[in-house]
Amino acid sequence: MNQMDVHEKVLEIIAQEIDVPVADLSGDQHFRALPNVDSMRVLQVILKTEKAFDIEIEDDVTFRIQTVGEFQKLVAELYRQRAAA
Repeated sequence: MNQMDVHEKVLEIIAQEIDVPVADLSGDQHFRALPNVDSMRVLQVILKTEKAFDIEIEDDVTFRIQTVGEFQKLVAELYRQRAAA
């Protein structure tokens, strides 16, 4: 899976969890500004993303992520590291 595929899959997970169309999401949007987002939804997005990519996202990193794009980059990097291991 290449980086674009990872980014698209992350958007799909977010869109599904917060019940909005993928087309309504962009990398510069802040997580907490998205519709239907609360801390439980963010946690669900993280758990589903970890499962989908077989990665582990550290809690401290999770709290530093502000935008959808930052989350996409983090997931792509963790996925790349896991694939290289």
